Amino acid sequence: MPYRKKTALKNGSGCICEPCPSYTECMRAGESILFCVKGKTKDCMFDRKGCLCPSCPEQPADRREVYYCSSGTGPHSR
Repeated sequence: MPYRKKTALKNGSGCICEPCPSYTECMRAGESILFCVKGKTKDCMFDRKGCLCPSCPEQPADRREVYYCSSGTGPHSR
């Protein structure tokens, strides 16, 4: 695992999940962040109201996916 992701998993300092328009109270209650690293939410339902993933500094530089919270972390997983 690259150093950058190890750091993200430890502290989430670069994570932008919480200000995302699609982030819900359910995600907040479960302290769910870093969907681009950890994978999609398993417990929370939500509507797609917008996505900040393409501008996230924590996701892999070689791809810019959207809605990691619903589609997971695999390449071209949307």
